[in-house]
Amino acid sequence: MVKYCEKIETLIIQNNSTSPSSTSISNKSFSSRLKHLIHRNSSNSSLSSSPIQPKTQKTQMILLNPTDPNYILVKSLFKGRPLSLSKVLGIFELHMPTKLERLHEAYKRKLSKKTGENIEKLTHRMFHGTTSNLTCSFIDEWNNCNIESAGGHIERTFCEKYCGLCGIIQHGNKTKYTRTKSLFKRNRMWFANDPCTSLYYCNNGYNENDIIKSMFIVDVIEKTPKGILVVNKDKATLPRFLILFEMSGSPFGKSIADYNTFL
Repeated sequence: MVKYCEKIETLIIQNNSTSPSSTSISNKSFSSRLKHLIHRNSSNSSLSSSPIQPKTQKTQMILLNPTDPNYILVKSLFKGRPLSLSKVLGIFELHMPTKLERLHEAYKRKLSKKTGENIEKLTHRMFHGTTSNLTCSFIDEWNNCNIESAGGHIERTFCEKYCGLCGIIQHGNKTKYTRTKSLFKRNRMWFANDPCTSLYYCNNGYNENDIIKSMFIVDVIEKTPKGILVVNKDKATLPRFLILFEMSGSPFGKSIADYNTFL
C-alpha cells in the first residue's frame, strides 16, 4: 500500500479474447485450478522476459472478457460464504513493471536452487484484500474512457488518499505499508488461500456501504504451502489479478459488462 497514492498513469487495455477450452476449466478441482493458473502465468512470464519484449514501466491492467479462460478460472476460485452474496464487477489481469517482475523471478529461481524444489511447488496463488476508494463513478469513468479511446490504450490516474488498491497496482505489495504490524523487527504481509479470509481486509469486509471492494490474487513464493502465508520480502510477491466486486444489497448493481450494453 502506498500512504499517499501519487497521480501516476497506468495502461489499461480492453481484452476481448475467447477460447473454446474455457468451458472445461471450471469443472476441475480447486487445487488443480490453482495449479493450472500458476502454470499459465509461468509460461507467460518466460515469454515476457524475452529480450524482444519491451520493458514495462507502468502496470498494465487488462480487463478480461467473461469468456476468457483466466476470467472463468479466477471467478471459480472466488467463492464461499459470504462471497456467495457478492457480485463480480470486473476481473483485471495485471502485468507489473518489468523491474518488479524480474526481481520476483530472480528470487523464485534462487529459492528453487537453494531448496531443490520445483518452481511451481514454491509458487502459491493467494488472495489479498485491501482498502480502496472506488465508487460507482469508477464504472462510468471506465466506460467513458472506452468510448473516447475506441478500444485503444487508456490512461488513468490514482487517488491521493490512503488507498491500498492504488498503491499495489502501481508498486506491488510493500511490507513498509502493511496494516498488520509485527512484533518482529520487520513488518510482514499476510496472504490467504481462501478469499473469504481476505474479504475482511477489503475496507470493512461485509459492510455493504463501501460499494466497490477490491481483492488481489498474488503469486507468493514460500517453501511450505499453508492456508495463511506470512512473508517479509517484497520480491516474494507479485500481483497477478485484481477482482472488483460488491456485496449483495448495495445500491449499485451493474457490472462493467452490464454498463457496456447501455452505452
